[in-house]
Amino acid sequence: MADESSSHVIRGIDWKSTFPFTQIFRSFRIAIHPSKIILALLAMLLIWFGGWFLDRVWPASNSAVPNELGIYGESYMDALPRNAFAAARLQVWDTMQADYKRRLTDYKVNSLGDLKDAIVKNREKEVSDARAVFEKAKSDSAKRDAAQITLSNAIRGAYLNAESEWDEAVLEAKGVGLFKTFYDYEIGLVNSTVVGVRHGDWFGPTGVVSSIRNFFIVAPVWAMIHHWFYFTLLFLYFLFVWSIFGGAISRIAAVHAARDEKISIRQALRFSTSKFLSFMSAPIIPLLIILAVGVVVAIGGLLLNLPFFGPIVVGALFFLALAAGFVMTLVLIGTAGGLNLMYPTIAVEGSDSFDAISRSFSYLYARPWRLAFYSAVAIAYGAICYLFVRYFIYLMLTVTHFFAGLLVFYSADNAGSLWNMLWPSPSSLGRLSYSINFLSLGPGQKVGAVLLAMWVYLVICILGAFAISFYFSSSTLIYFLMRNEVDATELDDVYLEQSEEEFTDSATITTVAGGEVTSMSTVTATAEGEGAGAVTPSTESAPTQEGT
Repeated sequence: MADESSSHVIRGIDWKSTFPFTQIFRSFRIAIHPSKIILALLAMLLIWFGGWFLDRVWPASNSAVPNELGIYGESYMDALPRNAFAAARLQVWDTMQADYKRRLTDYKVNSLGDLKDAIVKNREKEVSDARAVFEKAKSDSAKRDAAQITLSNAIRGAYLNAESEWDEAVLEAKGVGLFKTFYDYEIGLVNSTVVGVRHGDWFGPTGVVSSIRNFFIVAPVWAMIHHWFYFTLLFLYFLFVWSIFGGAISRIAAVHAARDEKISIRQALRFSTSKFLSFMSAPIIPLLIILAVGVVVAIGGLLLNLPFFGPIVVGALFFLALAAGFVMTLVLIGTAGGLNLMYPTIAVEGSDSFDAISRSFSYLYARPWRLAFYSAVAIAYGAICYLFVRYFIYLMLTVTHFFAGLLVFYSADNAGSLWNMLWPSPSSLGRLSYSINFLSLGPGQKVGAVLLAMWVYLVICILGAFAISFYFSSSTLIYFLMRNEVDATELDDVYLEQSEEEFTDSATITTVAGGEVTSMSTVTATAEGEGAGAVTPSTESAPTQEGT
């Protein structure tokens, strides 16, 4: 019979220690914190306005054609020659220009501005003709209701046709902005990833894996090859904003995850600006290494131009090129796989870009499948959280639209509801975003529509801000887990900055009370670890002296 003292009763299970990946499920609670959302919102708005500005100043001849990335994706995946895509794009562009010139000829105008006036004038003529028909038919009371419906339909049709024709004319004349093309394509892949997780489609043509692959390959390769100067400028601007605000979000997430404490936005921005060069250079240094090694290999290839001896020398020394290719491949895979760990490294350790690169590469190559598993969990959980926030915002805007327009009976010029013209209901569109039909609104109505759109899109942008905040929060938690797995470092170990007051010794305080003199020494600050300070109080009482 077993001894009663040897029996054990399980009171509970520490799931976080038994299944470390469950730490990733803290990402939503960390990401939803207002300070991170505000920083992410500011970053997103700054990036969007920067891209919008570049699209406005960039020559129309260098813009994208409709569905350019879709065309490029098909040619890329089918391994077609590079000139096949260029030929397809040029064909679409030539067709657009021919249609635009034909439209100018049909309306007998010479510019896009004159074309807009002509389209509006033609629309007003159609509306006037429809009203004239109605005036003739309304005298017959039996046909009056039918004539009213016909008039309303004719007016709506005239306004819709004018709007559609104007949109097509602008598209034909200016093309599509490169930033807009890139942004819309990448956002579409994010949505495809979310839908794939929701439906369990991980390996289908539009599933999670394909969407993630296209996100990191198709659009970036298209940008680097076909519009390299534009996207170099955009990338540097993006990295500038990302370093400041992304670094600040990572810092808040690091302290929050490790110590369950929340630092202020000012403290986070102070940290990111002090580490700006580290955040900025961490993703760039590996790319520069690849470029430098590639240039050396390319220079070596010049030997092939030498007659007779060139091919012999290249053939004999080609193992050096293969070694260089091996190094470039290691760096490329390390950058792609460890990129998400670079910012958390700096935020958690308070270190520099070289430490960020070293740790991210080390953790990737030491535990690649563990990192892949953590990433998959973060993607699946992030998709669920993204859907929750999206439906929350969708319901919020739908309810607001319904009650705000409940007592609005005024009609717009196109015989439609003025409220729906100012802001179409998300429930009728089936999406959050919308476009304003300025051709159907009067001057005051246009201003009101713009102001409404400003507030509505600010709310919509919170969804994107959450996605950014979740990305940095989950990446930081994954970094903690990988560091614990590889380096056996505790999850609550994080670099903490000390304020100047903690390092400054205060003067000795002497009090005289009741004939007693008491001397108290200062608080001594000592630094432990990599800048993490521990404040140790030390008090000494002087012997009590009797007054003379």
